[in-house]
Amino acid sequence: AALAPLLPLRAEGDRRPLFCVHPGAGVSWRYTGLLPHLGADQPVFGIQAAGLDGTRQPARDAREMVEGCLGLVRSVQPDGPYRLLGWSYGGFVAHAMACALQEQGEEVELLALLDAPLPHAGEHDAGTAERQVAGLLSRVAGLPAGADGPPGVEDVLDRVGEAHRAGSSPVSRDEAASIAAVMRNNLRIAPEFTPGVFRGDALFFSATQDLVPAADARDLSLAAGKADAWRPYVRGAFEDHAVPCGHYDMTEPDPIARIGEVVAKALRPASG
Repeated sequence: AALAPLLPLRAEGDRRPLFCVHPGAGVSWRYTGLLPHLGADQPVFGIQAAGLDGTRQPARDAREMVEGCLGLVRSVQPDGPYRLLGWSYGGFVAHAMACALQEQGEEVELLALLDAPLPHAGEHDAGTAERQVAGLLSRVAGLPAGADGPPGVEDVLDRVGEAHRAGSSPVSRDEAASIAAVMRNNLRIAPEFTPGVFRGDALFFSATQDLVPAADARDLSLAAGKADAWRPYVRGAFEDHAVPCGHYDMTEPDPIARIGEVVAKALRPASG
């Protein structure tokens, strides 16, 4: 169930659900940290990448990814208004979903982007992608960071297998291999996302630590100035909230508490 396309983080509650779109790793587990801050009556569902559990093929392109995510949303809530949130990669997928919903005549009452990089067209660099996959996979599996940076993906998979057998990793080697394949696919299709203009308000949460100039960033998630890059693609009010942490630490207890407080306040005025 942890790798199913739709992950009910909290299915109970009589309010309209909040849908949290997976980051580049494809899994939505780390959104669990939002739950204590949103109220027991707020349902929360994680939207996970296709291909993790073998029930669906990975998305072939950006359009198929957006359509697949919207299909999962509609399986829970057929009609709007909708509430969408996404961290990192999940931020630009959530933005694309919001634009698609508006094109279909639906209302999006909440769009929250957690330190999401702006996708941009460019060539897919397989070498850089493999380093990112190794690093992300280490984080997902709860492995300690190596002093010399992340090892290769196969080395990480071997370490995951050892850690799982010892009871210190939540995922097995086979599950980690599925996650790695989904990560590669996500990175491959990322340049295909071309942001539209969302006709509504948006919340943005900017990580303020461990940033590098955008021109020098091999990993766009670590680039400075992400909020300003998004402003042309949001027609309504754009609130940028600084969060004192690094990009990959947004769902740690202190940062997610700050984020959850703001998101909860945004959800309260809306009925349902």
